[in-house]
Amino acid sequence: MLKLYLRTVRNRSLQVVFRRQIHKNYSGKTLPFSSRNWLVHPQKFKYLPKSEQDTTASTVIPLQFEKSDNKANNGNIYLEDKEFRENLDKALTQAHSNLLIGYTNYDIFSANATWMRLRELLYYQLSHISELKPLSSFQLTAPELLKPTNPGDLLNQLLSVNQIPDHIWKSVLEKEEYSVAEQYYFILKNFYYFIRNQEIEPQTRPSWSDVDSGLDISNPSEWFPEARKLKRTIIMHIGPTNSGKTYNALQKLKQCQRGYYAGPLRLLAREVYDKFQSDGIRCNLLTGEEVIEDLDSMGNRAGLTSGTVEMIPLNEEFDVCVLDEVQMVGDKERGWAWTNAILGVQASEIHLCGEESVLPLMNKIVKLTGDTLVVNKYKRLGTLEIEHQPLAGKFKGLKAGDCVIAFSKKTILDLKLTIERQTDLKVAVIYGSLPPETRVKQAKLFNSGEYDVLVASDAIGMGLNLSINRVIFTSAEKFNGVEVLPLTFSNIKQIGGRAGRYKPPGRDNSGDGPSVGHITALDYDTLRAVRRGINAPVQFLEKAVVWPTDDLINNLISYYPPGTKVSVLLKKFQENISSCSNKMFELSNIVDRVEALSTFEDMRGLTLWDKLKLSNAPIRLSPLVSRTFNSFCKTIAERSTTSLLNYNLPFVLLHRKFIKDESVSLQFYEEFHQVINLYCWLHIRYPQLFVDYESAIDLKNLCEMIIFKKLEFLKQNPYRKTLNSNQTRNSRFQQEKRRHNLPFPKRI
Repeated sequence: MLKLYLRTVRNRSLQVVFRRQIHKNYSGKTLPFSSRNWLVHPQKFKYLPKSEQDTTASTVIPLQFEKSDNKANNGNIYLEDKEFRENLDKALTQAHSNLLIGYTNYDIFSANATWMRLRELLYYQLSHISELKPLSSFQLTAPELLKPTNPGDLLNQLLSVNQIPDHIWKSVLEKEEYSVAEQYYFILKNFYYFIRNQEIEPQTRPSWSDVDSGLDISNPSEWFPEARKLKRTIIMHIGPTNSGKTYNALQKLKQCQRGYYAGPLRLLAREVYDKFQSDGIRCNLLTGEEVIEDLDSMGNRAGLTSGTVEMIPLNEEFDVCVLDEVQMVGDKERGWAWTNAILGVQASEIHLCGEESVLPLMNKIVKLTGDTLVVNKYKRLGTLEIEHQPLAGKFKGLKAGDCVIAFSKKTILDLKLTIERQTDLKVAVIYGSLPPETRVKQAKLFNSGEYDVLVASDAIGMGLNLSINRVIFTSAEKFNGVEVLPLTFSNIKQIGGRAGRYKPPGRDNSGDGPSVGHITALDYDTLRAVRRGINAPVQFLEKAVVWPTDDLINNLISYYPPGTKVSVLLKKFQENISSCSNKMFELSNIVDRVEALSTFEDMRGLTLWDKLKLSNAPIRLSPLVSRTFNSFCKTIAERSTTSLLNYNLPFVLLHRKFIKDESVSLQFYEEFHQVINLYCWLHIRYPQLFVDYESAIDLKNLCEMIIFKKLEFLKQNPYRKTLNSNQTRNSRFQQEKRRHNLPFPKRI
């Protein structure tokens, strides 16, 4: 009987799903597909009445609203407008007749689930009309009518049918005379197919590993077939901070013909590039915002490249590839770049520099890839001492060469102002949202001795050469965006290890002997936590973070219905990787990716390749950056050519006169710098669309100068202001417009 049933399922992929489910669940008593929707992942219909939550084709057409829920139903046009209700009921009847009747076997499960989801949308939107996009600002266009992209617009489309000209309705309905109910049916039908293709079908499709491709997407080592053809040697350089790991790996890179250095920051990539150039070694620079090709007299590129880890070309062959800070494979946001490089780079030798915490995980990975693993262990060059007492006299106990660690911009700037007010010391600052170039300038001022003390976040944990004698922790906890959590032992070791790293002239640890770094804290509790972290045994990484390549997504999406969203596909990847038996890998933070995709995924004119590129854009959540990024996406969708000056941005504020003007905040210039940086990032990927790169660089340099000077002349903490910063900023914009009698540049 089972074999006979399987023969009736003509789709081979579905046969695979049937057999898998049978082997997994069949107890020998009843067939697992006795339930009609066993194939579909369980659907949750929060706003659909329980009486309608059945997989059989419902014959209930009028929507059944609970009379007791008067508050939710207030303003419900279905209950209050008899004509609208009658037309919608007719349209639902026609949709039910045309879209659900006549299906057999597997298709009926999909059809019924889609029908229930469509009705749930109607229930929700009719009873929560105040939460929808205001009808006054909604514009129904012909493309959206023909191919909807947002389920949240269903009710607004029904209420806006008169926005579409009569001749278009005659064309799409293929009728000279038509009723409102027929217009409603056309909209319901299109949303029905949208829901089926985007939400229901992808959940009933097997993963790629089930079809004839032979690729198991739950095993990321198989994503890189060209790398699997090579016999690679992976050489690990592991040890604490200031042990010479990267230095030794770079000596090997210098000796090869074709090689790549991959750093965690473009500052590090630039530092290696400058070092190679000063040593007379030809080298290219490749980062997300800057590309410099070292060409000889014949126009040939240099064989060596220094760049960021995200930019490694996995389709090129190298003799040697150096991956710095390899323990980043476990980072939820960026770890995928390291993991994908380890799995996919086509190099004879791969040198991995980082902490010992990654060693057991690498042992497991090489068993999957078939590579040879060689381990070189290093000891710290110098000693690290934890002081027995907290900082004496609090800030008056600070000395030149000290670095005070804090974990928020507000606290860092507070500390800078407090230390300068209570002592004669000059204070440099470093934190994550400062432009990298500004961070370098602040570091140079501190290293040279021109500034005495550094106040910094954990951004100093990697990537900057700093002449620190003593690291002073203000806290052993950090806010991660959701809650305050203790610092990990790895965090403490990485930050504390910066002490005694370099021996500049005039500092206490200068001389011929090994450097000595000191660590303390502002209070006893923090000092105890720091000592515990420094002395703790190594915490080994358990998982490496991965992300599917653009080629993989492009190939995989062909197995799904036309128009399937990338976000739907990513959730499928997450399911497969989380179900992998070896549990070595996990997908990068999918929530943030899907949120980023939502800003442009439905934008017409963007190709799949555009969406994949834009999903990696370096954007941070702020109104100015988000709004401008949306304009940049529209430029790509329209394939128009623009300069940065074509966008409606407050360029008038990029002027030296605002350096001491605290009504235009430091935060504003940090966000403005992110916008310019984003434009440069897009220029690298779309040089024909985002032009006049030189002007963008000039504006970027000007913005960095203003930020640097604002830090120098800082008199009060801008993050302590109680006024709405956007309101203050907008007020300043208006004043400048009136003063100069100039409109802001309009986008062309």
